[in-house]
Amino acid sequence: MRRVAGWAAALVLVLVGAFFASPYLALRGLGEAVVRQDAQALERYIDFPRVREALKADLNAALLKEMQGTQDPFAGLGLLFAAGMVEAFLTPEGLAALGTGLEPGEASLEEARRWRLRWEGLGRVFVHSPEDPSTGLVMERQGLRWKVVRLRLPPP
Repeated sequence: MRRVAGWAAALVLVLVGAFFASPYLALRGLGEAVVRQDAQALERYIDFPRVREALKADLNAALLKEMQGTQDPFAGLGLLFAAGMVEAFLTPEGLAALGTGLEPGEASLEEARRWRLRWEGLGRVFVHSPEDPSTGLVMERQGLRWKVVRLRLPPP
């Protein structure tokens, strides 16, 4: 009986350890995919449709808020350019540049290996650069995997 209880306790410890280690392993895989510029690997770690929609919604809300105080007829053009900005950030170069203060393409892809992870709940973590802990990626558990579901950008 004691042997069964010991094995059960060991199994519980292994499962808890795997639960808490899994986002770190996903972060490592995501960073490696960014450095290798491996589009197929990025698909495993990023929920692109969900990220695109969230980023477009965030950019549109920021632009609409900015446009409320202006009578400029060309201010609406900003909404058209928002879609282009979304595509610029959803590249390996754009992801590596998050939180560095650099434009996509200016930051080294190696920046992705320096990312840090902060828990925001049992099924949600925030990945950020050490230089800027407010800008980064939100990852959520989807089954047994972790996927990026949102980008947090600095306020305009």
